[in-house]
This record gives sequence, structure tokens and C-alpha cells, in this order.
Amino acid sequence: LPTFGVILVALGGCWLCLWQQNWRYWGIAGIVAGMAMMLLTRPPDLILADFGHFLAARTGDGDYRVAAGGEKIHRSFLVSETGGRLLPWPGRGDPAADGLDCAAEGSCSYTAYGRRVAIVTAESGLQVLCDTVDAIVAQVPAGFACRGKIPVVDRIDSWRQGAVALWLDTDGISVVGANESRGDRPWVPHPVSARERA
Repeated sequence: LPTFGVILVALGGCWLCLWQQNWRYWGIAGIVAGMAMMLLTRPPDLILADFGHFLAARTGDGDYRVAAGGEKIHRSFLVSETGGRLLPWPGRGDPAADGLDCAAEGSCSYTAYGRRVAIVTAESGLQVLCDTVDAIVAQVPAGFACRGKIPVVDRIDSWRQGAVALWLDTDGISVVGANESRGDRPWVPHPVSARERA
């Protein structure tokens, strides 16, 4: 539920509870409008979480291809939040399915909305040319070669930002980390490397 939807639900609930006359029922319209905002949001196309162990790619019909590894709790959260089914990640040599092609060693190619993302699953797949893809998602540290040119998300970003989600669109790629929405609170981890501390 987006923030604006939460505000509408809260205001509608307050309106419904605070008034005693018949106009209090207008609060129900606010609650319904707020809940309807869920229909306007689109789940992320790619998710990297659990320090790079959990990787999921969205299919055209709203389900997710999930790579081996990662905790069961991440899988259950993904199902409960999106309502999609979890499908197995294609293996090397399997035919391309749902925009996901894993023919190369240690890497896959994911295509959606006219964007192409290189998904690196092992260090052997790190030889990705920055000009050939629109973004890189890596379960291993991806280095700095393509950073600054295209969006790059790797296991270190997942360590620093929490779960990282990517939305692919015809006009660009949006990258959002879980810690961005949780704010700077004592219970939200914001890891800092030794080099940054020095």
C-alpha cells in the first residue's frame, strides 16, 4: 500500500470514528479509496535480498522465478506481498522463459519493458560489458567498472541497503532499497565499511 493510500485509510477511519452524524459514513469512501491505491502499484521486476542469496525475477503474468538459495521467510514474504507463485529459476541450457535466459556460465539475461538486465549468479559471469545492458544485478560483489554508467546492484548493496528492488520501465530503471523507506532509526541497520569509517 503506497504512503498516500495509508494516509487516505487513516483519515477515512478517523472521520468515521470521530463524527456521530450521518456524514461520518463518508469516511468509508476514504478507506475504500485508500485501499484501491493498491491496484495502482506494480510489484518490482527484480529483487535481491538476504546479502545476495535471495534473487527473484518477475514473469509476465505476475509470478516470480526464484533462484536457489535464500531463506524460506523471504519466499513467504514475496508470496504474501505480491500474491504471485514462485517458480524455479531456469538452469544452464534450459530454454529461455519469461524473459529470463541463463544460457551463459554464471550469468543470466533478463528482459522486460524493452530493458535488458545482466544477472550475475557467480564470479565467472562478471565479464559484462556496460554498453550491452541497461543494469546489472549480481549475487556476488560486482566491482566498480559499470557504476556511474548504469544501475548496478550487488550483494554488498543488499548488505548496506537491505532488500533491493528494481522496476524496469520504457523510460528507465528505478532502484529502491528497503532502508530508504525505513529511515534512520536505531533498529535499522546502516552498515559502514572499514574504508568509509577511516
